[in-house]
Amino acid sequence: MNNELLPNIVSFLQTIYPFNLLPSTALNDIAQTVDILLLGPEETIENDDDSTNLYIIRTGVVQQNNLDGTLRAKLGEEDIFGFNLQQNNSEFGYSILAIENTLLYRFDYASLMASVGAYPQVASSLALSLKTRLRAQDAKQDSEQHTHQNYLRPNSDIADPKIAIVSPTDTIQEVAHQMRNVIGVSCAFIVDKNSILIGMITDKDMTKRVVAQAKNVHEPISSIMTQDIHTVYEDELVMSAVHLMMKHNIQNIPVLNNQKQVTGFITPQHLIQNDSVQSIFLLDKIRHADSIAALIDLSKQRSAVFQSMMESNASPTTIGQVLSMIYDAFTYRLIELAIDQFGQPPCKFTWIVAGSHARNEVHLASDQDNAIILADDATGSDRIYFNHFAMYVCKALSELDYSLCTGRFMAATPKWCQKAHIWQEYYRKWSTNPEYDLLLNLNVFLEIRPVYGDEGLFENVDACRHELVSKNMSLTIAMLRNTLRTRPPLGIFKHLVLEKDGNNNKVLNIKKAAISCMVDFIRIHSLMEGGTALNTSERMEFLHENNVLNDVTYQDLSETYHYVNRLRFQHQLQAIQNEKPIDNQLQPDLFGSFERQHIKDAFRIVSSFQELMKMKFGV
Repeated sequence: MNNELLPNIVSFLQTIYPFNLLPSTALNDIAQTVDILLLGPEETIENDDDSTNLYIIRTGVVQQNNLDGTLRAKLGEEDIFGFNLQQNNSEFGYSILAIENTLLYRFDYASLMASVGAYPQVASSLALSLKTRLRAQDAKQDSEQHTHQNYLRPNSDIADPKIAIVSPTDTIQEVAHQMRNVIGVSCAFIVDKNSILIGMITDKDMTKRVVAQAKNVHEPISSIMTQDIHTVYEDELVMSAVHLMMKHNIQNIPVLNNQKQVTGFITPQHLIQNDSVQSIFLLDKIRHADSIAALIDLSKQRSAVFQSMMESNASPTTIGQVLSMIYDAFTYRLIELAIDQFGQPPCKFTWIVAGSHARNEVHLASDQDNAIILADDATGSDRIYFNHFAMYVCKALSELDYSLCTGRFMAATPKWCQKAHIWQEYYRKWSTNPEYDLLLNLNVFLEIRPVYGDEGLFENVDACRHELVSKNMSLTIAMLRNTLRTRPPLGIFKHLVLEKDGNNNKVLNIKKAAISCMVDFIRIHSLMEGGTALNTSERMEFLHENNVLNDVTYQDLSETYHYVNRLRFQHQLQAIQNEKPIDNQLQPDLFGSFERQHIKDAFRIVSSFQELMKMKFGV
């Protein structure tokens, strides 16, 4: 190595992640081991031995081809690639062809890793394993974020351990005495001889079921206890308790250990007193808002909750769930305000949500996908009521920055405010005649979830949906062909026109390019196996537990899905901080070479799984 070149090499490495994390002494040592390669147009890298190398492009452009000759990616200045180029049956197997005059730095991989062994984050970022590198990228983001609070904690952290435990044979009077005079709590938990929870009673229940009905206080507590109880576990997140409170309008949630024994309980007061859990404040305020104007003011706090979760490094799955809960809360309260406005509903109904909202995968740019299921005895005048009702709710949601669906898949559209038997006919038609327009409708309503109303109506329609779309091979083939129309855009970003935004910037729609692709083919796999989960992460877990995905594929897909969602949320966080519109349009030119490389690695995982799907289903 010509020592005159060392300062130039070191200064270049100082601009490249993860080398920029190394001290100058380590960079100097590494720079002295560099081999410099010059390739002309159409020249290839010769790699006849079994050596494993890492390359950094200083200038120029190269093309990676898979071992079967197909294009893998195009790489440019500052991009990193390498390892054993001819390693067969590996994610790293490919050949390299220079597109133009190219200057490369080559490192012996084993020597390089020995040099960075004392720096774990650098070593992880240069690991052979893709999932290790993606995790290292998350660690990099963690180090760049300021964690000022533990935003999402286990239920055990805030549960009140002061509880009244009683036997089913204890009298009503004895239980009331223990609740009020001995422990001073608002509820008691009834357990069997194995200390397993079998019922509960609250002070309000005592008023309604004992005082109001002049019940004999010497009867056993089992005669008036509530048996259908919603519970959470100690190690589940606080958000699980919030979800139950919002969904079922209940005030006391028992907290269980792994032996299903009660160790505490959670009330809204416990949640509100925890001033580190911002979303709880917001949910409680939404619940008590008395007007659309008040809800509009509260909608501005959604961004603060999102920022807090990002700062606390909550997982993308958790962020999506919390944003979905907030969306649910706004919808629920608007429906209540609509009933105040238009009077009690004239028949049974269920307000359902679809798409990412139903999957609990809401992000800050999510729009509206909703509908109404009406009872089959609904009359013409009932439909007029619900048309006005739905327009009120959908318009108000748009004022809360949940934009109207451009495809008009909303309850305000009469087609999506229908009787239960018509919804069942929809699913029969969509599932048996998967032509393009019908398939589009099905794709939107393939996942549905109730937010308000009669759950029996929903359950009948949902059972019909599940029966028709599960293990339906002809539908699976149609859905797969549809999702394969979108392929990840592998290439060098600065030379490949992806899309253009309103400012003529070259952008990457991360939702279209990766997230939607993954949601679609994981959904298809899950439906073919009869899975009932709606959330994409839960579907992957289901497929792994049922041996549809092996360990390696599951890890690759899970890490990739986590990574691309993290990219979207990071982009949306930056948009908030810079007061720019919130969307899914990333600008790859603003990324460093390592970030671009990770995106390409993620795209290759997506593309590879699409190829596996094609082979499996013969498409």
